Amino acid sequence: MEKLIIVITQKKKLGYMFIPHIADFQPNTPIKLVEPAVPGLFNSKEYPFTEEEKKVIQQLYNINEKSIFKIFSKEKTLKLFFDKLNAGYATTHIRPYIEKHIVSSLPLIIEAGTPVYYKDPNYSNLYESDRIELNREPADALFLFNLEQNTLTYTLKIFSRDKTLDLHDREITELTTEPAILMIENNLYWFKNIDSKKFRPFKEKYHISIPERSIDTYMSKFVKKCLLNHRVEASGFTISDASYSHRAVLSLETDLARKPALTLRFRYGDKEFLPNTRSPVFVYLNTADGKYTFTRLQRDIPWENNIKELLISLGLNELNDSQYSLAGTDDETGLLYSLVSWINKNSPELKMSGIEITQKHFEKTYFTNNIKVDFYYHEKNNWFDIDALVKAGDFEIPFYKFRKHIIENKREYELPDGSIFIIPEEWFTRYYDILFHSEVEDESIKLNRVFFQLLNASDLAPVEHFLSKRILSLYRHTESKTRVPASIKADLRPYQKEGFKWLHTLYKNSFGGILADDMGLGKTLQTITLLVKLYENSNAAGAGENKHVQLSLFDTPVKSKAVKRNVPASLIVMPTSLIHNWQSEIKRFAPQLKTYIYTGNKRLKTKDIGKILRHYHVVLTTYGIVRNDIDYLTTYDFLYAILDESQYIKNPSSKTYKAVSEIRSKHRLVLTGTPIENSLTDLWAQMNFVNDGLLGSYSHFRKHYIKPITKGENEKTQKKLQLLIDPFILRRTKEMVATELPPLTEQVVLCDMTTEQKEVYEREKSGARNELLNIFDKVNNDAIFIFKALTRLRQIANHPVLVDKNYSASSGKYEQVISGIEDIVSEKHKVLVFSSFVKDLELIEGQLKQKKIRYSKLTGATTNRKEAIGKFTTDDDCRVFLISLKAGGVGLNLVEADYVFMLNPWWNPAAESQAINRAHRIGQTKKVFVYKFLSSETIEEKIAHLQKKKQDLADTFITSENLLKIITKEELKNLLT
Repeated sequence: MEKLIIVITQKKKLGYMFIPHIADFQPNTPIKLVEPAVPGLFNSKEYPFTEEEKKVIQQLYNINEKSIFKIFSKEKTLKLFFDKLNAGYATTHIRPYIEKHIVSSLPLIIEAGTPVYYKDPNYSNLYESDRIELNREPADALFLFNLEQNTLTYTLKIFSRDKTLDLHDREITELTTEPAILMIENNLYWFKNIDSKKFRPFKEKYHISIPERSIDTYMSKFVKKCLLNHRVEASGFTISDASYSHRAVLSLETDLARKPALTLRFRYGDKEFLPNTRSPVFVYLNTADGKYTFTRLQRDIPWENNIKELLISLGLNELNDSQYSLAGTDDETGLLYSLVSWINKNSPELKMSGIEITQKHFEKTYFTNNIKVDFYYHEKNNWFDIDALVKAGDFEIPFYKFRKHIIENKREYELPDGSIFIIPEEWFTRYYDILFHSEVEDESIKLNRVFFQLLNASDLAPVEHFLSKRILSLYRHTESKTRVPASIKADLRPYQKEGFKWLHTLYKNSFGGILADDMGLGKTLQTITLLVKLYENSNAAGAGENKHVQLSLFDTPVKSKAVKRNVPASLIVMPTSLIHNWQSEIKRFAPQLKTYIYTGNKRLKTKDIGKILRHYHVVLTTYGIVRNDIDYLTTYDFLYAILDESQYIKNPSSKTYKAVSEIRSKHRLVLTGTPIENSLTDLWAQMNFVNDGLLGSYSHFRKHYIKPITKGENEKTQKKLQLLIDPFILRRTKEMVATELPPLTEQVVLCDMTTEQKEVYEREKSGARNELLNIFDKVNNDAIFIFKALTRLRQIANHPVLVDKNYSASSGKYEQVISGIEDIVSEKHKVLVFSSFVKDLELIEGQLKQKKIRYSKLTGATTNRKEAIGKFTTDDDCRVFLISLKAGGVGLNLVEADYVFMLNPWWNPAAESQAINRAHRIGQTKKVFVYKFLSSETIEEKIAHLQKKKQDLADTFITSENLLKIITKEELKNLLT
């Protein structure tokens, strides 16, 4: 039977070696060594080694003769190396390497259970009697000291398996020097912390005598060292084992590099030492009264290890055997603050584990006790009162006292005893917004209810503990129990009912909101439904038939049916083009609402206008009128101020924004499909109108939100902004709610320019390129000039005649558009043709006249919008509607069309979306086809790619980014290549 064994034998010049062998065992015959076991045999089916045996073989392979030759030889052959090997070199260099691997192999041999045999190099055979007994546990040295008559003698024995072994007159073979591995008769003894030289004297003598003159030195050094590391029995002097209470000390101090760190020490009685002290025992010698007394203190190593493991489990990183720190910052002050905050946070658990906290080497004394914050709050009127108390050890500090520090980002707060309290870093992220938007009154923090969502985000407590049910429904977007008024003459779709209930929840809680549904989803109807609900218990003159009249100061409404004066009128502001639409929608869905049209050159201009407005439910006016007549309108307190197409107030420095902000109303609401057209400034302007102060001042918003978000630097900032605005903005897309809408197919049509057109384009591009890039490099670059130059390129890509009246050739795109219109008309479909350029539409208009194709046209110059729209929607033979993007992007319901032509891409993709929504909206029953015509290899094609690249910000905050506002020099350069 063949199996693995370890053979101990002596090699010339190398000393004792451990060699793994495959051995064949047969009854009544010597053991046959078949071959050395090497890693090359691991895959052999003949020798199925266990994993433990493989480890043994791999370890000892490092010291076989071939391996030693590879490591230490400069000779060409193995024989030449060993022939020339110097005994002194082998002893000083090779032998320590061999012994290191022998010592490392012993635990592996024991684990594998591999038999060990000794083979005398002088004999050829190996017998079972040569087997060596290998103890599983290490042996220990036992020193026996005797002091009497001023003479100290000692002897050394081996202690193994609770037995002692004398060394005198025994055959002892030293297999390794340090630590010692000894072979005594047929037993192998291995040690952890003693070298074999200590055993040599006792082979031939029983004891060693120390002369009187050397006893003191021997006691203080040799005997003490033996007590530290080995078993000792003594006669003539005393050895006692002490038992002291122990505790750990964690000290805030500096490391060798003068950086803040936490140093761990263990204290037993009055003795203190670092964890990296190797000895598990401390020995103290007392020589009082001429007597030698040794006191031995045994360390509690498992307890010490538990302390170290606890520190790591609490988040510390081990710098070395005694010092700990925190990852994340190289800034010394920041690291110091982090360590102090770590102590504050974990102080209770550290104390429970018997860890004392101290500090030294710092000019200031830092508070290192535990911190607890208790919050008490209640809802009162339009405010939350937050009373918070910070308990720092024995100190109790009102939380409002930290407000200024947190807002100004100051971490250090001085306590009454002069120690420095480090404000936890998480307070700055968790409570900054609450404290920034709050006020301090009567030692209490007062937060406007509009910021209720910040309370939950701060983890002060679960929202439901202190928010009213009405606010909860807004926070959780749960369905309100408010019923749609029965008097509304419309069958609201489910999402429209949800929108109405959301609006009503805002109203009940005195919050403003932004209804930002897609174009065509019925924002007007949802708003009218809200107004009907608010005025359903009020009556007006002529109720039951709304004639939309305008009264003068001298007109007298029917007194018996007058509107109750305790419910003021609501003001709706809109672009001029939408006045007719609101009139017709109110008349259609809520004729009971008395409506006053405050427009036209003959409108009433007086500060007594309230005497008229109070007799109505709804007042319709335009942004221009408000801007001009704000002094009159501010004399009346409206119930609601509602802005339609509220992107008109996107510029907070504009006269329009300032005017509408002066409107006096109890509630505010804005309606828009594109709350952000140019930048996040648009969002601030509209949100600040409906909920003044929600996003802070504009300078604050620009610093803390616009800059970091547009630069893509701070995801947390983006989430924080979303948190603030989420309860007050409702956005549904057609894809989300209008599942009954027919499919929408969009297709990009790339049009090759004609040869003449391409020549004009390339000439213009070359002339503009260098000049535009030079302007872009200037500090105050001329954005208007850049815009004009790029617009000329867009116009040429569309048709060169738009910039050059003398151009007589054609346009590739123009030819495809006319051809497409002819096909659509011949197939009895209707098409909307949108262009950014009115001249472009006029060119097409000329062709339609030549081809006798009936059409309608709507531009900024159109004086009768209603007639232009009616012609297209009611005349079956009028199949083409030419619309300028600016004049017809909003306020139109043109579901009669099932084709949409976009003649040129606009910087703002939302403008295109608005145009498409004229046809693809509620009420459309036909599949809608959208064709976007782009001249290939021009600025148009590149604008389309740039729109996609810049869309992330738009998608995040329901925006429609104006690319020209955020275009970079590299992007401009790409547009012009």
